[in-house]
Amino acid sequence: MRILVSGVAGDIGFGIGKILRNLSFVTHIYGIDVHNNHPGKILFDECYIVPAASNPDYISCLSDLIYKNKIDIFIPSSEAEIELFSSLDKKNISSAKVLLSNTSMVNECLSKHKCLTFLKSVGIKTLRYGLVGSDEPTRYPVIVKPNSGRGSKGIKKIESKEEFIKFLDNCPDNFVWQQYLYPDDQEYTCAIFKSDGIDFRSLIIKRELSEGFTSKGEVVENTKIKEYIHKIAESFCLDGVMNIQLRLTEDGPMVFEINPRLSSTLVFRHMLGFKDLEWWIQSKTNQRISLYNNPEVGTLFYRGISEHIIKI
Repeated sequence: MRILVSGVAGDIGFGIGKILRNLSFVTHIYGIDVHNNHPGKILFDECYIVPAASNPDYISCLSDLIYKNKIDIFIPSSEAEIELFSSLDKKNISSAKVLLSNTSMVNECLSKHKCLTFLKSVGIKTLRYGLVGSDEPTRYPVIVKPNSGRGSKGIKKIESKEEFIKFLDNCPDNFVWQQYLYPDDQEYTCAIFKSDGIDFRSLIIKRELSEGFTSKGEVVENTKIKEYIHKIAESFCLDGVMNIQLRLTEDGPMVFEINPRLSSTLVFRHMLGFKDLEWWIQSKTNQRISLYNNPEVGTLFYRGISEHIIKI
């Protein structure tokens, strides 16, 4: 099987490559990004530069690469590309299947405000939230952040109404505010996989963050969280993968963000036995989906730093 991965200069795209390199049914892996200043060439058979997803030439350039390299599966890892393919409802491009979760879920979850509004409408407990500039919090503190995108860029904690009003003076477009959830040491990232004929598979990780990314995690078992995240996945009729980020509050689990894609902990999850990328590819290529053995509760993982040398 020949697979093309996008966004290989980023942690998710590169992580996808790490996993694919060790899958027995994958024979060739190729990578693309908008530049070549990255270590992808040590992992991928070939790396190419392509236009950004917003460029009118993106689709035609991608189609040519897929045709030239006889690609079977295309895995978009950046949200810009995922949003594009979801909006076009493209399941295939040239000869390749596009690995994308069900478009209705993707379209809802790429907007934090739209996602929470949907969950609230189907009776799932949500935090207080609103659009900056349209709705104003009645209680503080709150978190303000971009309505779309990932990581910690643009996130700010607002402690008072006066600080919120001051923030409005220079607020970028399309920001949301959310109730600040306590306690700080009860944050979880939860991965879920679902496909035809397969019951929900989930992994709950209690995490610590460093600059917006998981730096340390612990496998936990929590019935309240499991029931909550499965209810969320059911409400979206999940077909594929999703990553739910939440805090465990006095009022129970409370989601604050959903990633409708593979997340930055995918390599850790794969090493723990939660092989959502592998299962996802198997499900889309009519292979038998591998069994899942739950990792031992209490297992810890840590994110370190890797060194890469590329010889000219």
